[in-house]
Amino acid sequence: MAVHSASKKVAAVAMFGALGNVLALFSTVLGNIHPQIAVDLSHIATVFSAYMLGPIDAALVGAIISLVPFIRFGLLGGLGPLAGSLIFPGKALTGLFTGLLAKKTSHPFLALLVGYIPESLFTWASFKLWIPVIAPQVSGWITDAVVYGILIKAWIEILLIGAASEVLLPRVKDMIPYGLVD
Repeated sequence: MAVHSASKKVAAVAMFGALGNVLALFSTVLGNIHPQIAVDLSHIATVFSAYMLGPIDAALVGAIISLVPFIRFGLLGGLGPLAGSLIFPGKALTGLFTGLLAKKTSHPFLALLVGYIPESLFTWASFKLWIPVIAPQVSGWITDAVVYGILIKAWIEILLIGAASEVLLPRVKDMIPYGLVD
């Protein structure tokens, strides 16, 4: 389904961005595992936007839903604003690739599972390669246990979000007001 007018597209991106940030806010507060590791269910909005809006808009939603994790782990957490800003392109990658795959498969579980691989690689590279260079003051606590803890937790989330999306996405599409998403 494609959104036809620019204003409808902006409204839909804003709606999914808001949904993702609300989900991130509640899940990171309720699912705090470690000072720098928390459950984050914001990619539910990414999957929905990938299937309802397309890859470019889903990438934008991915960047928007990064706001709460950026504040939580960048501004208020140990990463700081510079290293924390790497969250934005990472989540946008999942939106882009899941959106591209949504054009090829009607199964959100599969699209998200494969679409998350670039963000996962980007996350690993951020912690192991880039953050030690751009924010060396935080690299001391970024141990392999933290990096792989983040990645394992993220893959579990992706599996759960993908499975939930298989059930929820068709129902959400039916509930969207006529005309917002055509």
